[in-house]
Amino acid sequence: MNTEQKVWDYCTIVFRTYQNAGGGGYAGANAFNLGLLWFVADAKGPNGRYEAGKSNEVPFAQAAEGYPQKNHPAHIAAYRELILALKKEGWTPISGGGSGWWEQRFRRQTRQGTDSLIGKIRSYFSRQSGKLE
Repeated sequence: MNTEQKVWDYCTIVFRTYQNAGGGGYAGANAFNLGLLWFVADAKGPNGRYEAGKSNEVPFAQAAEGYPQKNHPAHIAAYRELILALKKEGWTPISGGGSGWWEQRFRRQTRQGTDSLIGKIRSYFSRQSGKLE
């Protein structure tokens, strides 16, 4: 009988920004204070927290308030790039997430769940208890 449990990692897409505090223009638009925006798959599983993926960085203007814009072609392209990379790595979309349009959640079966520290400790004590009987 196989009693092996499936163990999952979960991730949510979030965004990060870097703002150019020094000002300056992009493509001649000196009125905008530019920065960079990118998407990250913030993951957590039995082996802890990690970054499951990251999109390319794309510029944004202060007028966009540093949030991903659903109608901005570069923001959409970077978002889709990350989604495709996650799916290629075995992540599948699930319900939930946050209030932002980009906050999609995913899960995938943990690749190293049995190799986690907790898994190793449980395995060790399970073997030891068998020797004591």
